[in-house]
Amino acid sequence: MTTTRVIPEDTLIGQALASDPKNSVWVSANAGSGKTHVLAQRVIRLLLDGTEPSKILCLTYTKAAAANMSNRVFGQLGGWTALSDAELAREIARIEGSAPETLRLRRARQLFARALETPGGLKIQTIHAFCEAILHQFPLEANIAGHFEMLDGQMEAALVAEARRDMLSGIAAGGDTALAAAFETVLSIGGESGLDALLGEIVAKRDGLRGFIDALGSGDAPALFEEFGIAEDATPETIAADIWPDTYFTHGLGVAIQARATAAGKSIALDFGVELAALTEEADAEQRFAKLCKLVLTKDSENGGLKPRSASRIMAKGVGEHFPGFADELQRLAHALIEGADRMALLRMLQATRAALVIADLLIGRYERLKAARGFLDFNDLITRTVRLLARADVGPWVQYKLDRGIDHILVDEAQDTSPDQWDVVKRLAAEFFAGLGARDNVSRTVFAVGDEKQSIYSFQGADPESFATNGFAFQAQVRDASGRFERIRLQRSFRSTEDVLTAVDRVFAAAESRKGLTRDEELIEHPTIRTSEPGYV
Repeated sequence: MTTTRVIPEDTLIGQALASDPKNSVWVSANAGSGKTHVLAQRVIRLLLDGTEPSKILCLTYTKAAAANMSNRVFGQLGGWTALSDAELAREIARIEGSAPETLRLRRARQLFARALETPGGLKIQTIHAFCEAILHQFPLEANIAGHFEMLDGQMEAALVAEARRDMLSGIAAGGDTALAAAFETVLSIGGESGLDALLGEIVAKRDGLRGFIDALGSGDAPALFEEFGIAEDATPETIAADIWPDTYFTHGLGVAIQARATAAGKSIALDFGVELAALTEEADAEQRFAKLCKLVLTKDSENGGLKPRSASRIMAKGVGEHFPGFADELQRLAHALIEGADRMALLRMLQATRAALVIADLLIGRYERLKAARGFLDFNDLITRTVRLLARADVGPWVQYKLDRGIDHILVDEAQDTSPDQWDVVKRLAAEFFAGLGARDNVSRTVFAVGDEKQSIYSFQGADPESFATNGFAFQAQVRDASGRFERIRLQRSFRSTEDVLTAVDRVFAAAESRKGLTRDEELIEHPTIRTSEPGYV
């Protein structure tokens, strides 16, 4: 027996506001709360309002999501062609909240054919596919080969391998000492597996790295050392030399402490004096620094790290009274050693970073040259090249004008998995929507996004869930400044899962500590459901 579910009024109102083509809308939608349904309804209502199919742009993150949305829209429009007038009127009234006029009814029956036959058609696609289409349309303006091909994973791996071989050949030929030193540094830290992991990270994040290296001025990163106040030619030895030799803790002090400790029978003080006197015989500056730290510092169990040893524990009665300045001097040296250890750690980090950037600079450069010579673009290029094209002062406005004439409504699905660069594409496409130059007479222009940061799974590809909220507020300001209508909507009730299951989920994330890794939203996580009377099992 099929259970008839009653959809609460607040859910119906939220869905109606979200699908209203006159509103720009930002929707936060829990899993299973009907976001694909709302997206499809919004597209259909735009078409019912007379929007040309080619002027609607639906962007999503995966091909599967694009196919699902497309099937929903065309499935419903196709079904309308077989309905009687009375049945179709009821369907439209259910979507729009009022009975349609005769003209609207006739238009609804024609929508399926119009959506299929309109030149350019209804654009429901991934953002990468959309950017690829733009670049094919404007290859000269984007400064790319007009016949460019997309790199697949296998071809990309082959190009990276070739770029790596070129670098290794340069090292073997002895033509690049900086590169050879960088490889030696990386291998000493991480070995072969560490090098392979580094090269993979460089290729995966090459656009951000390229911008960072360009901002520094070069891969050898002198500005980085300057930023942290460390000389580029600094070494652990030079840092240690600033601390030792010391004017108080000398060989003579060590001998004097030994004599007093022997007379008083104090073993801890005796050991301290012996080790202090022996430090002057250690030739290796790093080894001497390490021994000095072991002599003067101890672990700080409360705060972590290191702290000065207790002066009273070292200089017991019978010894300490003969060295009245010892406690203060021990504190001074201990703090100097802690600071020196921090600077050595920072130096090693900077040296490792410089090595990684030197390799990145050459690997990315070689990879990009190989790719360009063969007319290839990868998925990162589609986004970055499109952003660069739209941002160019000389041709960007013309390209924007051509696109501005073709898009009136942008819908972004799975917005929590949209990266900052992808948001940049959306923002530039909508830049003139709410400005006088782009707002065409009697044309309503809207932006719509739906997402849920709790469902973000593509951070490894640059997705930034926080950008969903940030861009929502930015668009809200633009729309309202242009006297437009903007709605922020939360769709919380699940059509998919049951109360027992969702209550268990909410209990897991009720604690503030648990929520930290899931969402930045300060509100309690709640997942109400339509299926209130149905059982669930956890």
